[in-house]
Amino acid sequence: MKKFAIIVLALLIALSSTALAKNVTVTGKGMTPTEAENDALRAAVENTLGVLVDSETLVQNSMLISDQIYTQSRGFVNEYRVISREEVNGTWLVTINATVDDQPNSKLMNELTRLGIINVQLRNPKIAVYVPEQHLNYNIGGSGGETAIVKTLINAGFNFVTEVGTGLNYQSPMSMNVAQMKAAAEKFGVDIMIVGESFSEGVGDMGNYLPGNQRTNMQACRARVEAKMFIVRTGQVIAADGKYGSAYDNSEAIAAKKALTSAGEQMGNYFVEQITGMYTSRQGVEVVVYGADFSKINLVQSALGRISRVKNFNLSSYENGRAVFTVMYGGSPQTLFNEIQAQTPADLTLQSLTYNTLTISVR
Repeated sequence: MKKFAIIVLALLIALSSTALAKNVTVTGKGMTPTEAENDALRAAVENTLGVLVDSETLVQNSMLISDQIYTQSRGFVNEYRVISREEVNGTWLVTINATVDDQPNSKLMNELTRLGIINVQLRNPKIAVYVPEQHLNYNIGGSGGETAIVKTLINAGFNFVTEVGTGLNYQSPMSMNVAQMKAAAEKFGVDIMIVGESFSEGVGDMGNYLPGNQRTNMQACRARVEAKMFIVRTGQVIAADGKYGSAYDNSEAIAAKKALTSAGEQMGNYFVEQITGMYTSRQGVEVVVYGADFSKINLVQSALGRISRVKNFNLSSYENGRAVFTVMYGGSPQTLFNEIQAQTPADLTLQSLTYNTLTISVR
């Protein structure tokens, strides 16, 4: 019950933090009410950029951001309401409550990507996984759940994943606070820190759960993996969950490992969806395909139809050997390229990746 409460609390913190990151109350100054209101809109966008972009990048690109982002602040604000207007010693002060669209496919995020302020690193972040385990009956050693999470992340296309193992020493990782997770992330030089705990226990002969209650000499085990994800860039815990697994084997130790692996794979898939949901378009991925003729491009189109995580897609345009597809996909552009490649015998070349665009050529 205590562990469930921790998970619920982490989720509530994540939800509230996300809401606060988008909705801000700021005050602008100006010689006229209109100037002060525009200054307030700029302050709202500036506040949001402080969450999305690290301070060093903001300083390095200050002129570019000022010219290309702040001058267009009104276009990045979904809605706002004026809370107060007042004139003080000849200067107007306008306070607004504004909602800035910081979603992955928003105009703001696309513009930051176009300018190179947010780059490819966001699509393939460095991740450390720390999920120690214990078997409730005896010590079996190893880290089945943690390893399964790491493998799932790697299989999804994340290339920079570190399995912490004994690199940290916390008795209860799920109780680690933000400062501790930030310190751990900095130790391993990562963008995302996944921490948690895993447990397994033997539940007796598998025959106990079959009709007739006959002994099979096969030992059944069940396991649970709980974990949460900390984003270093924002300083927020943005996801937490727990997954169950079960397995059997003639060895209880092997059955426990199988059960932990099952729960770990589910946990890994959960985090893949969370990460790709943050760093890829929720509306769609644009796939640009170059081919000598349409028969080559059709090979890619056919491959898209065979990928399970592609919800739907359509050909937006085709001209002079260049086709553009809009693809609804539950993953990163890099992973989509890997899946397209696996679904066609054609010779594909990855030309470029941007925040929500994949460009490939086919021969």
